[in-house]
Amino acid sequence: MTNLERDLSSLITLVSNVTDAYSACLFLENRRRKAFQLTSYHSLSPHLLAEATVESGQGFLGWVLENNEALSVNEFDKDTVVLGYYAHNEDIKSFMAAPLPSSLTKGALAIDSKKSWCFTAKSQKILAGFAQQFAYLVDGALAAVQMERRSIDAGAYSGYLASLHSCESEDQLLNAICLVPRELLPFDACFLVLRDEEAGTPRLARTSGFGELFLSGLAVNERASVAGYVLKKGEPLRLPDLRGPSGSRPLFHPDEPNIGARSALAVPLAAGGEVFGALGFTSRRRGEFDLTSLMRAEVAAAPAAEAILRLRAERRLSRQAEIDPLTGGRSMAHLRARLGEILRDAGLRGRRAALLCIAPDGLEGELHPSAGEEAAFHIHRLLAPAAQGGDILARHEGARFFLLLQSSSHEHAEAAAERLIQVINETPCRIGGRTAEVTASAGVACFPEHARDPQALIAASLGALAAARLAGINQLCFHGGG
Repeated sequence: MTNLERDLSSLITLVSNVTDAYSACLFLENRRRKAFQLTSYHSLSPHLLAEATVESGQGFLGWVLENNEALSVNEFDKDTVVLGYYAHNEDIKSFMAAPLPSSLTKGALAIDSKKSWCFTAKSQKILAGFAQQFAYLVDGALAAVQMERRSIDAGAYSGYLASLHSCESEDQLLNAICLVPRELLPFDACFLVLRDEEAGTPRLARTSGFGELFLSGLAVNERASVAGYVLKKGEPLRLPDLRGPSGSRPLFHPDEPNIGARSALAVPLAAGGEVFGALGFTSRRRGEFDLTSLMRAEVAAAPAAEAILRLRAERRLSRQAEIDPLTGGRSMAHLRARLGEILRDAGLRGRRAALLCIAPDGLEGELHPSAGEEAAFHIHRLLAPAAQGGDILARHEGARFFLLLQSSSHEHAEAAAERLIQVINETPCRIGGRTAEVTASAGVACFPEHARDPQALIAASLGALAAARLAGINQLCFHGGG
């Protein structure tokens, strides 16, 4: 328990005793949840909801918070509805609440009783005085947090930001996120949980400081774990002691191995109101993390979330660029992106490669507006089986395709091209609702005989196709007329 929590607990107990209340409750604004949360209380009821929240305008407390005015009510029923912090009806007869005159946050102090007409005008003055004391405590704590925010080690934080921005791959970024500087936050181990972009299931994406424990890819139980709570509720969780009365609280899953942590802190990673991950910290010591630690964890999580979203957006754009929108196969952007790497590897290993450029003959004369698209679908379906292993089939323009054959000799490329031309010639195509006979020609360029770089190889293959078309239909030509 922090000093602020102890001070609030002592003061709320004093409120209850002085006013002879059945329950005394302090509600403070929770901006993440856009509601007011029960922060401290003293009650004789076993049915008080320790995690109660009240929205502005909801019930008696909501009225006080919305109008910023005191309220005194006597002789009412249905206390579970109008009060909002009991699980069962307690037959409350009197209620009084006062807003906190805080300059940094909104809140309300409430008392109730099972006695009718229990609270007087004097009680209202006493409650207003206590509300003022609560405001002093809360404002002081928030001011201290703001002061601490300004005192963060600028060098360490700048270095952390630079490490996130310098990452070129997802693997590098996930590692960098978990290397939060100890100057920002004292911890023994760090963990990063992310939701899968497609399935939506949360998994442990990366850790640091857990020693030899193999935790990579561990499934996260959203209902019974620290990380699951943060993901589900979308709010931070600070646990001074993981070993509660009912047993040890798991970080990720009830069946996880013993990670040796005594206290934990986790904050959500979110964008647009959607929580997609959690960044957490553990310590082997009890009570390691205070409110300042929570604030600093949020400071570290903000740029981490931005970096993850930026990388995911870049990856989606890259995937979209690599898919041909007409056929659903590979695009020329994908072929160009991979061709340089493939040729470099082939050169180092002394291997060869061939680039085939295949296109139908005479489609330019078709009058049907969809002839080109229908022919492209048709030819893509026929050529796709030829792209095996690391081979790449990509549509260039219209119904023209490139087929990159890795580790291919001159003879193998020639045989492959002849076979594909034959398949196209022997398979009729439906164009404009009628069956059409389609013929095709091909041009072939080989690495390293005809070209040694991607652009030159593509140009050589296109040139060979042009030469084949000049020779007629159903033609195959190698670069240079071979």
